[in-house]
Amino acid sequence: MFKQFFPGTIAVLVLVSAPLMAKDAPAPAPAATPPELAQLAVFESTLNCAGKAFASPMAPEHATTGTVHGIRTVGGMWINLNYDEKKTAANPAPYHIGVYMGFDAGKKTFVQGCVDSFGGYCTESSTGWNGDTLVFEGTSNSGGQQFGSRDTFVKKSANELVHTGEMQGADKQWVKTDEETCHKNK
Repeated sequence: MFKQFFPGTIAVLVLVSAPLMAKDAPAPAPAATPPELAQLAVFESTLNCAGKAFASPMAPEHATTGTVHGIRTVGGMWINLNYDEKKTAANPAPYHIGVYMGFDAGKKTFVQGCVDSFGGYCTESSTGWNGDTLVFEGTSNSGGQQFGSRDTFVKKSANELVHTGEMQGADKQWVKTDEETCHKNK
């Protein structure tokens, strides 16, 4: 009955789908991992962090402790970081964030995107390390608000990294949101 109403359809489907079913069609070559990604290798580890979240409309200033797990993923093209704070009496609503860091070869810039446990997300970019300092800057969105965001990482030694998070207020001034000192697991 199908053929009666659409006589040319079967022939077209066979002709169009034949190349898709060919077993000898070469698979697309995987993209080469950008060599610049090696500059982010410091994040491919487990780090224990201690620091503080500065006072904000969401919470008073309080001490934080947490763990960062970083691995190369998605075909080796990205570094995935997961930061998980510990719940304490001073920090009853711990912060959790997932970050993907990579390199945009076309723009020749490092990029990162993040999502967090409060429904926020960010997109930031960086020109790369300047000595022992790496700064990602861009925008974040949380609670219906969009604002400038900046994450600064400073290598203090082969086993120690300091992170400072900042947001930009309506007055365009940068305000620290958090600061952590992280040490690699031994």
